[in-house]
Amino acid sequence: MKYYIYHVIKYAIGIVLLIGSPYTSAVAAVSFYPYISVGNTFTDNLNLTAENEEYDFITTLSPGIDVSMTGQFSALSLSYIPTYASYLRFPENNTLRHNAVLDTSRQITRTTRVEFSDYYLYTEDPISDIDTTVRRGREPYEENTAAFSVSNQFGPEDSIELGYEYFFLNNRSPIIEDREYHRPGITMNYWPVPNRYASELEISYTRSTFDVSQDYDDVYGRLRLTRLFGPHLEVYAEYTHELTDYVAEGEDYQVYSPLVGFIWDEYINYNFLASFGYFFRKNDHGKVDSGPVGTIETHYTLDQGTSVSISGNAGYDRASYGAENLGFNPYYGVTGSVDYPLGRRLNSNIFAGYRWNIYPDEEPDRDDAVWRTGAGLTYQALPWMIVEVNYIFRKLDSNIDLNDYVENRAEIIVTLNPRQPVMLTR
Repeated sequence: MKYYIYHVIKYAIGIVLLIGSPYTSAVAAVSFYPYISVGNTFTDNLNLTAENEEYDFITTLSPGIDVSMTGQFSALSLSYIPTYASYLRFPENNTLRHNAVLDTSRQITRTTRVEFSDYYLYTEDPISDIDTTVRRGREPYEENTAAFSVSNQFGPEDSIELGYEYFFLNNRSPIIEDREYHRPGITMNYWPVPNRYASELEISYTRSTFDVSQDYDDVYGRLRLTRLFGPHLEVYAEYTHELTDYVAEGEDYQVYSPLVGFIWDEYINYNFLASFGYFFRKNDHGKVDSGPVGTIETHYTLDQGTSVSISGNAGYDRASYGAENLGFNPYYGVTGSVDYPLGRRLNSNIFAGYRWNIYPDEEPDRDDAVWRTGAGLTYQALPWMIVEVNYIFRKLDSNIDLNDYVENRAEIIVTLNPRQPVMLTR
């Protein structure tokens, strides 16, 4: 783990010095914001097993720091949170977690901008909002995503961006394979008729490598044509084409996916968007998989501070970069959340979500239904103290019984932080 941290830090520092070095007299402000959190988490299924569940209490101590620098042409923000996790019943799982986020940018000319970001995570917690596959046990793992881009605006609304993304996942567990990908790409936005017709083109190439599974190359292309009907309504048609080519003897395939959609945001406190389409996947042997793609999403904010968000989506993904490599992944999902202020210093939230994942490339075919719901309270006890109480329920119901699990998780977190960040200004 230290080896990867060293190289990630060295890489990030090099990029920061490259694009953010002229923080001379142009620096407007530097802010420094320290804080510390103490928490305790209870889980009734420590290893996410179908049977013989074990419970535990996990105490965490997290001193964190946020640093930001803003200049006339440059900006940088860095967040780092080390967390010591101490287990009451199973102390062999004690871990020092790391969570770091870096974002930096520089306007190198009037129309050209360079950006770099890096996200690093080292943890033993198997639950991830991104990974919908099943991770057993509490063996630590680390993942990192670094992205670099250069964008140029060649018209009032016209732009082109060249980007590159690198990802790796390394696991302490010997039964979970390591993996990485490299992804260069280009995105272009062009308005042939300003304020009326727009086009967006995206092309990317991904080289994915695995310790055990077959490596593959993926070419992705997307074209969207948009028509604006006034300042509050836009309608678009989109086509996506994807080609997956295995380096060895895997079943290569192509995906064709047309759709149409619209975005409506006439009111400042309400918006609504929807898209509808279909995908067709055909492999080298002539087998065809198909299904709907699309999204329905709305967000509404009341004057009293209450907000409601609801979304439903269907489509396809690739479950290759989590704890399991399950290949092509059609899915259906719905989520909803409500934030409601209970008082001047007390806020509440409740959320629920469901996702049905289908893995047609598995033998035998596999599908998982993931349920997730919870609620929380946030109390501003003092100007420099925040108390949070959260409850989360998660259930995975698979057609393969060994993958099933149910977890109830409750936590309380107390955070101490200054009222204002420390400002260092020249």
